[in-house]
Amino acid sequence: MADIENDDPYPTDPIKLREACERYEKMLASAGLTNFFQTGFFDVTGLEKILSENQSKHVKVYYGIDEKGRHFLFLAPTQEDGRARDDVNTTEALCCCQVPPCPLDQGDRYAN
Repeated sequence: MADIENDDPYPTDPIKLREACERYEKMLASAGLTNFFQTGFFDVTGLEKILSENQSKHVKVYYGIDEKGRHFLFLAPTQEDGRARDDVNTTEALCCCQVPPCPLDQGDRYAN
């Protein structure tokens, strides 16, 4: 996906991606949002389910906390402009942990 304003592609090089995550982390820290959840883990089966059941080529990721205080992500089919579709209710909920913020003890090559 390219930047709409200047058509420069987003980085794909692993070093540039890590630097992008570090900049995001610094931005959150400057806003006082330390240890904020920064990544999501998606099962391809869930993505395929939404795409096939709704003939949609786009999904949107939402972050939420349920009534029990559990932090989770969910995917929903969207229109091309990024707005959630009103004609379908299929979603795929993904639990990342029990209490936000998600633990930072599972760092990977792009995020601490």
